[in-house]
Amino acid sequence: MNTPNLTEMGILNPEQIIGYESVHVSKDTDVLRVNYKRPKGSFLPKRRRYEFKRIGKPMPGNELHGEDAIRYEISPILARATAELDALLASNKKKKATKQSVKQELAELKSEMKDRISHIAAMIDTLE
Repeated sequence: MNTPNLTEMGILNPEQIIGYESVHVSKDTDVLRVNYKRPKGSFLPKRRRYEFKRIGKPMPGNELHGEDAIRYEISPILARATAELDALLASNKKKKATKQSVKQELAELKSEMKDRISHIAAMIDTLE
């Protein structure tokens, strides 16, 4: 999957991402925490933290003054990064769901075969 914003942030192994959390810590700062599932013995961190400054824009109208006259909007880089993370995690869930559905199919097949074998064994016993 193409993740240019994550690459720009320094994330080189997006396939190892297992989750993230975006937190609004102050009026002009957001924090993005990205969690990884690293291979055994890896020296890379299991969690990385990124800070983003919010963009201050003046409120429309003349009635507000001082700090109330500014509204803070999420950083466009953070918005694009979270969109990429959502798409990446959704594609990983599809793979897991497919794996889980195949496991479920296998379990159902085993159950059906067990029932069918016991039915045929019972039929054999009635013949003797």
